[in-house]
Amino acid sequence: MARERKSAEAAPDRVRLMVRTVAALGSQPRYRAGLGPFTREPQAVEVNPEQAEALKADPMLAVAEAGE
Repeated sequence: MARERKSAEAAPDRVRLMVRTVAALGSQPRYRAGLGPFTREPQAVEVNPEQAEALKADPMLAVAEAGE
């Protein structure tokens, strides 16, 4: 039954972000905070606060809050 819970119910401290690499990185993938690969195509991820900080601190990633 635990698998049927929605992610918002299972982990209320999670943050949804849109993540992509910056142009300077070219087409190379990027891995951060145990996540990835991130590419030039924006990708929605749900992360804990520590992972969010690590992603936002990486100058090779463009990170924005994702709307619901």
